[in-house]
Order: sequence, then structure tokens, then C-alpha cells
Amino acid sequence: MANFHDLQLNPALLQRLQEMGYHTPTAIQEAAIPPLLEGKDVAGQAETGSGKTAAYGLPILHAIQLNLQQIQALVIVPTRELAVQVQKELKLYGQQLQNLKIGAFYGGHKFSEERASLAFPPQILVGTPGRLLDHVTRETLSLKHVKQLVLDEADKLLEMGFQEELDQLLKELPKERQSILFSATMPDKVKGLVVRSLNKPKMLEASKNANPNQIRFIGLKVKPEEKETILVNLLNSINHAGTVIFVNTRETADNLVDFLQSKKLGAKPLHGGMEQPARDKTMMLFRNGTIPVLVATDVAARGLDISALTTIIHYEVPHDEEAFLHRSGRTGRAGRNGVVYTLASEKDEMKLREWPQVKLDEWLPVSQFQRTAAVSKPKTQTAAFTTIHISAGKKDKISPRDIVGALIAEAGLKMEQIGKIEVLERFTYVAVPEKMANAVVEKLGQGRIKGKKFKVSLVK
Repeated sequence: MANFHDLQLNPALLQRLQEMGYHTPTAIQEAAIPPLLEGKDVAGQAETGSGKTAAYGLPILHAIQLNLQQIQALVIVPTRELAVQVQKELKLYGQQLQNLKIGAFYGGHKFSEERASLAFPPQILVGTPGRLLDHVTRETLSLKHVKQLVLDEADKLLEMGFQEELDQLLKELPKERQSILFSATMPDKVKGLVVRSLNKPKMLEASKNANPNQIRFIGLKVKPEEKETILVNLLNSINHAGTVIFVNTRETADNLVDFLQSKKLGAKPLHGGMEQPARDKTMMLFRNGTIPVLVATDVAARGLDISALTTIIHYEVPHDEEAFLHRSGRTGRAGRNGVVYTLASEKDEMKLREWPQVKLDEWLPVSQFQRTAAVSKPKTQTAAFTTIHISAGKKDKISPRDIVGALIAEAGLKMEQIGKIEVLERFTYVAVPEKMANAVVEKLGQGRIKGKKFKVSLVK
């Protein structure tokens, strides 16, 4: 297998990849990057966690003309969460590229702020179809300079009903462009989109293996009336920090969270009925380890990309095989091990056995999880970390290194006691040990970061 230096990328990108500890491309990256650097259209089928964002993102960053303030690359994604995730990932890869600007437009984000940002357009724009079309219709966004188009998670774009919006956006783009499409699956609708949108594309496919070695699939045959009890006892029998429980509806997500909280299990919902700020906050707390368990619907978790995710639980089996595989692929990433549990009724079991790409490694005897949930003793009842909010961000020229220095010097923490740090534009989130959180807030609030005082508080 090649290493990234063999792929003839911009030296600044290669340096950044080395800093991030990436030396060897994944299969889809090795297959996609060379033809993309040659300017060819590419349609790729790649499983979740295969590294597809870098597969198209690195060639785009390589080709961008940094001296031009024009939208040169457009990445269309199905959800707000994925838009934010892709923007963040591209920024990480392009950190060494001076004057690089990457924007993200999506519903739930202030339209006025997006419009104002176009006074100095980003070279790369990531967005959802509805919001992008809204800008085009209002003539606040011009796509006439776009040289590269990406349709990311094309199957979901069509599944969510964005065909009409895509067709209208495609009409706004120059015909002379490079077009890239990635999809977890390739049903006929996606193949039709490939034909309409791409020009003689190179067709690529990452591993078809639905059960990579690092993911273990375990089934439990359950009756509907005992499902909640078995779930609680399953969670209490494992180290459940970093667990996502998938359900099929918003109502089930909310009800299940209420039940889990009544059993002293830290859980929060993530679904499309929540306002965007609430979803962002929930995701941040989950990434930081403050919330050990998420109960999520498929659409809300579409942009969920957390490499440390250890466990997936299908509390409700989805309606089709593709959704099952996509959910399951959110664990076992980057060479890490993961476990996928499925709580299956008799009907669910028949469905699972009919799906050709789904192969469960074992079915556990359900008897060990049938004791009363009320008397179970969780391995971890509370989160090891809690999150603090600091009123300092990128606008204050604050970096993660500055935060670490202040936590050590002002709050007396050791390096190993500092969790995930997220420095945003106007504020920063930091995960700290729960037992020390109040003291950290007090000491850091009285101290200074880069010589300045900032407000510090607990995130609740």
C-alpha cells in the first residue's frame, strides 16, 4: 500500500497529515486521490469510517487557488451535522494553507450571518441542499466559479427527498467542472444521479465487507415487555461510556432517555425534533465524555463521527439492511475495536437472517440480563468528566495549548486530568474530572488565560 507521500499532494498537506499522525491512506483514499488529482470525475461507494472525507477533501485542498476569493469547491451533504463535521475536518487538513476559508451553510444557522460571510467568499463551501438553494434563489450566492462539486452521502441526499433541490443546484453550476460522488450504497437512484451529474466517472468501491474484524456483532433475543430491563442490565454489565443506542422515532428516543435517567444512567436524546443549538450542545457533551450514552435516531446521528465510539446498541432494528450497516459502522473506526448489540424480537431475528451482508458473531443467552433493572448496580453511574465553558475563543487568539497551560498553572490540574478541548470562535469547552469541576471553575475564574481574565462556568 502507498503512503501519502506517494500520492503527490501539496507539501503543506503532507506536512499536516504527518503532524496528525496519518501516514498510510485507507483503501478508498488510495483509489480516489490519484484520479481526482488528475481532474477526473469519481463515483465511490465507501462504508462509513472508510476515510472518504479525506479521499475527496485532500485533492480539493490541493487544487484550491488560495489567492482567489471565490467559491471554487462546493460540497453538498444531507444534514447540518455532516456539514459541520466536513467543514471541521477540511479545516484540520488545510491548517497549513494560508488564507484558506471554508464555509458551512445549513438550516438552523443564521441566514444573515451566512449572507454577510459572502462579502469575502470562502474557497470551499459545504452546505445542505435546502439552504444552498435558498441562497441561490435570493441571489445571495453565486456558484459560477465552482470548479469542483462533491455530492457526499448521495444515498441519504436522495432518501431525504433532495432530488429536486439537487437538480436545481446542478443547473447553477458550470458545465466544465470536476464532479465527485460518494455513497454508502449504490441503489438505482444513486446510479441515476451518477449518470446525470458526472462525466465518464471512474467507479470505485471500498471493501464490501460489512463485518470488519474490529467490530463484533452480538444479538439478544428479547420479548417487547422485557426490552427496557434487558437494556439497562446490558449497559450496567459493560463499560457504557461512549455508547449510542439507536431507535426509529423521536418519541421512542425521548421516552427511553427518561427511563434510563430514572435508573441513574446518564443519557441524552439526539433527534430531528431538537433545535440545532441543543443538538450541538448534546454532541459536544457526548464527545467530551460528560454524557456517556446517546439515544439517537438515524437522521440526527448522520454526522456522528467520533473515533472513540465503542458500543452501538440497536434498541430497535431499522427497516432496511443499509441503515443497519450504516448505524453499525459508526464504531470500530480507525483500527479500534467496537461492539454492536442488537435487541431483536422473533420478527427482527428473521429480518436479520434475511439480510445477506449482516452476519452476527453470536447470540447471547438473554437470561443473564433478565434480572430486575431497579436492583442492578451500574459499573459507572455518573460520567468521569464534566464540561466547563470558558468565555474565550479563537477571536481572543486562544489555542488549546493556552487552555492546557492555564488549567495546569491556575487550576492545578495534571496533564492526564485534562479531557477534550474544543476552541470555538467566541468560547471554549473543556472536559475536566467531575469531582474537581467546581474547584477548576473557581480557580480558573480567578486566574488568567494568556494574561486576561475570562468567565468560567459549568455546562449543565
